[in-house]
Amino acid sequence: MDRAIVYAGSIPLDTDVLRAGRYVKEGVGRLAEMLFGQGAMAASGLACTPSTTALSVTIGPGSILAPGALDATAIGGAGGGLAADTTAIACQYLNEAAQVVAIPSSGVTCTIYALCGEVDTDGTVLPFYNAADPAQTLAGVSNDGAALPTRRTGTMSFVAATSAPAAPAGGAVVALHTLTVPSEATTLAGVTPEAGQVFWPTIPELATLTLLRAATSPMALMAQSGMIGIPAWASRVELRAIGGGGGGSASNSQSTSGSFSGSGGGAGGDAWGVYAVNPSGADGLQVTVGAGGAQQMTGGTTQVVYQGQTLLQAAGGVPGAFYATQGSAGGIGGAASGGTIWNLTGGYGGDGQCGTATFAGYGGDGPWGGGGRCGADAGMAGTKFGAGGGGAYSIAGSTSAGGVSTGGAGYQGCVLYRFLP
Repeated sequence: MDRAIVYAGSIPLDTDVLRAGRYVKEGVGRLAEMLFGQGAMAASGLACTPSTTALSVTIGPGSILAPGALDATAIGGAGGGLAADTTAIACQYLNEAAQVVAIPSSGVTCTIYALCGEVDTDGTVLPFYNAADPAQTLAGVSNDGAALPTRRTGTMSFVAATSAPAAPAGGAVVALHTLTVPSEATTLAGVTPEAGQVFWPTIPELATLTLLRAATSPMALMAQSGMIGIPAWASRVELRAIGGGGGGSASNSQSTSGSFSGSGGGAGGDAWGVYAVNPSGADGLQVTVGAGGAQQMTGGTTQVVYQGQTLLQAAGGVPGAFYATQGSAGGIGGAASGGTIWNLTGGYGGDGQCGTATFAGYGGDGPWGGGGRCGADAGMAGTKFGAGGGGAYSIAGSTSAGGVSTGGAGYQGCVLYRFLP
């Protein structure tokens, strides 16, 4: 980092002090670039509180680190000072008091932008040395009594818009919070802002054992419907949803002309992805786990909903079913949607009978196998998440008193999750 040099007995100049300030700003900026990366943006504080009585939000105090210029304009003056230096550097901008920001209208999705720049403030009438009369102090330059700015500060203002505005000269525009405003709304009651990606975890948060363990731990399993809370340090969540397996088909052979070999149920769909979350919001992840399908019934859909929107879902497998007196086709796998890593359709269940030919009516395997085996007088149930049930087969007259050999049930779905910084 550069430092100004002065000497005993030399006459101090205004540029000695101005250069010291510029050197400090550049040194701190280069250090920030080492921590966050060149060109990165980071925000701290700046809480967004929606109004319950108007279409506005209040942005609290805080700071932003964003690219800017060392000095977009000359600093100092009155016969001295430093010329402008537009070298790009990471700059700090402050918001020292809460500001109210109006929302443009209802029925829109808008973003709160911070307009970051530097301004010269704190105007003061300064005393100047009078070379013509050393005993006299001048009030301002040439004794004109005019005030001069005494502080150059990085500051910010805010605007709500549907697209990014132009950046101030030598400054930056930073997207902070996004809000979806319902049509015909007159207030923002019930609206939850979604924080942007500029809100990084702090060093103490990154240093906690909780975060380190969570970031390196395997995905957790949720095998029943419910709510998952979001930890304070998280900004993303990795999710994998598996739909319930379809049930296997029965057989009802009473004679050689009847059906005697049922088909297997299809496996549930498989959706996997990573999604942004807001730990400061009140909402968690609402999980619905699809049940396994009973005999000849479709498996349930597994889905994860966040702030009223479905992130991903995996449909249940279709059951094995008879399409004719002696024809039983395996169920197709459930579809998947919303995944950012993949959306996989579940595996098919095995066919049962096709006229005089028979096939092994096994249930479709889930992601970890477990398709139910076809079984004499009763198909076997699926044994692992998302697996389909097996079909039943029987010889003429061997069925139970009800005349039906039961197909196996599909296995339920599940959700795997892991929070990330």
